[in-house]
Amino acid sequence: MSAAEFSAKFSSKAEVYRFLACDVGCYLPSYEDITIWHLKDLAAGKRKIIKASNVKTIHIPQFEGLTVKDMLTNAKNFPIVMQALPIEPREINKLPRQYLANLIYTMVGDPFRNWIEKKIQERNEKIMKEKNLAIEMDPDVLKAFRTSHYVSSK
Repeated sequence: MSAAEFSAKFSSKAEVYRFLACDVGCYLPSYEDITIWHLKDLAAGKRKIIKASNVKTIHIPQFEGLTVKDMLTNAKNFPIVMQALPIEPREINKLPRQYLANLIYTMVGDPFRNWIEKKIQERNEKIMKEKNLAIEMDPDVLKAFRTSHYVSSK
């Protein structure tokens, strides 16, 4: 396809965004958070398109060790994720946290979810130790506690 043919149909960032989001079904961040350059790379096939209908969502708490920088560092272990992100690092830094989390989780799946769960567990153990929130319990009582279905009625 010629550039003239494409630009005759889509002459602005808004039109390219609308085309990719609606007609192609791309999973995109908000209009304000994406550049025309990334939109052009998606349209040209230089970046991997994720279909919005295939996106898996995930909740990631705002904990130490789960920053956008941490997520991106982990995602670098999976080259396929980097193929879906903008080429320029400054464009990646504009992308919303939730968009990045969903994109990585959609592409990586359980290894990413397991990494998040490990980080949450590490954080909880650290807090429990720092604030002295642990209690001692007999092993048999602990076993019964873990299998008990009783709940406080308060």
